[in-house]
Amino acid sequence: MTAKLRHGSMQVAYTVAMPDPSSHTFEVQGEVTGVGEDCTLAMPVWTPGSYKLREFAKNISAFAVRGAQCEMLDKQRWRVTGIRAGAFKFQFSLYADELSVRTPHLDETHGFFLGTNLFPFVESAVEGRPAPCGYEITIRPHRGWKVATSLKPAGPSTWRAPDYDILGDTPFEIGTHQVRSFTVMGVKHDVAFYGYGNFDADRIVRDTAKVVQAQGKLFGRLPYDYYLFIHHITPDSGGGLEHLNSCVCGWNSWKFKKEDDYQAFIRLVSHEFFHVWNVKRIRPAILGPFNYSREQHTRALWVMEGLTQYYERIWCARAGVTKPDVVLQSFAENIDKEDNRPGRKVMSLENASWLAWTKLYLADENYLNSGVSYYSRGSQVGLLLDAKIRAATGGQKNLDHVMKLAMQRFGWPKPGFPEGGFEALCEEVAGRKLTRFWRDHVQGTRELDYTEFLDVYGLEFTRENDKTEPWLGLAFNGTRVSAVHAEGPGRKSGLQPRDEVIAVNGHRVDGKSLAQRLEDCKTGDIVELAVFRRERLVRVSVRVQSRPAGKLELQLVKRPTALQKKNFRSWLGVRV
Repeated sequence: MTAKLRHGSMQVAYTVAMPDPSSHTFEVQGEVTGVGEDCTLAMPVWTPGSYKLREFAKNISAFAVRGAQCEMLDKQRWRVTGIRAGAFKFQFSLYADELSVRTPHLDETHGFFLGTNLFPFVESAVEGRPAPCGYEITIRPHRGWKVATSLKPAGPSTWRAPDYDILGDTPFEIGTHQVRSFTVMGVKHDVAFYGYGNFDADRIVRDTAKVVQAQGKLFGRLPYDYYLFIHHITPDSGGGLEHLNSCVCGWNSWKFKKEDDYQAFIRLVSHEFFHVWNVKRIRPAILGPFNYSREQHTRALWVMEGLTQYYERIWCARAGVTKPDVVLQSFAENIDKEDNRPGRKVMSLENASWLAWTKLYLADENYLNSGVSYYSRGSQVGLLLDAKIRAATGGQKNLDHVMKLAMQRFGWPKPGFPEGGFEALCEEVAGRKLTRFWRDHVQGTRELDYTEFLDVYGLEFTRENDKTEPWLGLAFNGTRVSAVHAEGPGRKSGLQPRDEVIAVNGHRVDGKSLAQRLEDCKTGDIVELAVFRRERLVRVSVRVQSRPAGKLELQLVKRPTALQKKNFRSWLGVRV
């Protein structure tokens, strides 16, 4: 089925088949109409929301064109010439055997892909930018399978997208998934569950509806007329990826029964759904329309992801699916972890954002010491920023007001904000300049000061106990050193990542006994380690240091003031 064309308009119609799912191979055909005598077809090298070059063309084989001549220009582009009557066809096979929220996957249980994974586009005069075009997609599911996608249907097994940014952003789940539905603010939402495990689908749907309601309430409406949640639930699933009117969440099959595990899952759902606003609509100008041929750098990923990670907890509290003390503890755990990361002294949030493509997404064993995550460190800064705006306005304004203003000023399809534009909105809402805050904590690496945050909400930090535990400053994968803390005794003694520990104090160890032996050490002890380093035996002496053993806790003071109670209630949505 091909849509009727306006005179001179271009259309690409794709057909996706999966005749042998166990081969992990999608069969893709395409027809381009309304084109000139020549054009260039291009495959994306990345997918929006995941800032890593994934080179999707590498999965293609047997690429062929009919009705014209074709020459491959580089790793991802084909030049098509001699096109007759403004139309030609192409076809190829695409291997899909990487189960993640970002990559194509096909086996005997289901098929999954994003538009960027499977569909080449006609390139405009600007390399990496799609030409104006309409798109139609026909799916031929394996027998007995059905399709879940957020695109508007155009007929039986056929969907339509008005441009490539929407098509490329769209996920397709094809299989025997179960679908549950709910309605919020008059809008239908579907939840598609693929996989198996010990999850409670009814609870997930109930809690998801509450989170959607809480977020929609802030903005006054939902910015779509249909939304699709896709959950991949298998032992090797994980992560999440946002889309304009949908999201995909991956989770371990057996990580639902323990309440801590379930709370982590519902925070992931909250996180990916908040991207409906923050990233998909509120965004830096470079993040849409997209260039799919190269990295797209911005210094604002700490806003896009860090503030979303901050808000993921807030929404769960306001929705009533997470208790406030659980949210506070989650913040405390993040603070304890990130404030003991040596990389915080080396890399700013702006640099972490700008270098995401080669740092966070290609992190090596030394990233602990050389960098920070714009997710978790950005979440900490969001925590302080929200409190700072409340303090500056006597509790009358907060980060919610910034997000609503950002949606009004820059929300898609309006152009995104310029570099530094989000900071300007914060200052507008706060009614004052925040130059030092940006300089110290976004552009710089000054230690975070929680004094104002604690005072705004009437909170305090405590430790679970005053005990210490032995510390070598080493992380292990079994008996192999996976990371060395720059400020730890292991580094001072010359231990290196990839060293394999074979003995402690002259006694052989395996992964389990190594952990036990190190736990038995005391502060000040000298530990003799025998390690293999590139197959050479090396002996290292390490003096054990200590670190606080009790977890950091964040809790309300005994007698909060009236303003602190008011701030706390507007923050987490509950009285104190």
